[in-house]
Amino acid sequence: MPSSRANAIPTIVHLVRQLKPRSILDVGIGFGKWGHLFREYTDIIEAENDPDRYQRKNWKVRIDGIEGHAAYVTSMHRFLYNEILIGDARVLLPKVSPYDLIFMGDVIEHFEKQAGLKLLADAVEKSRKAVIITTPKDATEQEDLCGNELERHRSLWSAKDFRHFKNSTVKTIDRSILLALIVKPGVPMPACTVPSQPEAKDALRTRRARTELIKRIPLEQPFILVDEEQLRSQLPHKASIPFLERNGQYWGPPEDDKSAIVALELLRVRGAKFIAFFWGAFWWLNYYDKFHRYLHTHFRPIHKTPSLLIFDLTAEKSRS
Repeated sequence: MPSSRANAIPTIVHLVRQLKPRSILDVGIGFGKWGHLFREYTDIIEAENDPDRYQRKNWKVRIDGIEGHAAYVTSMHRFLYNEILIGDARVLLPKVSPYDLIFMGDVIEHFEKQAGLKLLADAVEKSRKAVIITTPKDATEQEDLCGNELERHRSLWSAKDFRHFKNSTVKTIDRSILLALIVKPGVPMPACTVPSQPEAKDALRTRRARTELIKRIPLEQPFILVDEEQLRSQLPHKASIPFLERNGQYWGPPEDDKSAIVALELLRVRGAKFIAFFWGAFWWLNYYDKFHRYLHTHFRPIHKTPSLLIFDLTAEKSRS
């Protein structure tokens, strides 16, 4: 079928939101479900803070696709995807430019095992951040469907097949789907478990942190936000900087206190005026205790509540 089971949707959307890709290649687009979801949770969700992002002309994430059966492609697909390549993925994938994320949703089982492994290796080679794969956990007898011989299942995959690749993790979803994630060296491993809904008291604490940030930091003022990407997407600020960051994207916690201090000073040189700690990342203050002491030694805390801690980085205390 040019579709797939819905069980994996929450996990995949959660992975995409953590990886924050600027470009995605969807291999085997079928009905186009993933193009819809990827577009919604990259460009469209950002329209909350940047309403222009709702318009196609202002989309910032490139989402391309490969499809072997041209009859599946409709005007809907052409609207959602920037470009759709028609043909054999084994031929097309080695020729494309690199993408941050390459997605293969219920595709790999349509190839013989050796051809599938080669396709997967090509995907890893062409990805900058990660490859996400889903496939049935157990054998499914699927023949030609929808007038498409490519729908036939030709192989069965196990977790062991994906663990040949470095920096890989495999998760079973609802006992029926294997989800494999392969990240490139230097990319923090995203969480493969969808976070549960916060308790009422935690949701209230988060709302308070958002309100306090809006009141204390001007919307146009660049500032560092330590929140592990729990709050930043909910803010109206134009220049909130994740920490650590690389090319404007969250890059995971620092390796140690020294790297945290170096990163802080680099961002100060680039214009960051404040650093704010969201309550969900307060564990940093104990774990990176030297970094915490450095902040208190050199900068003035201007706001401290159970929800938020802010330091002013614009005027250092005397170092004498």
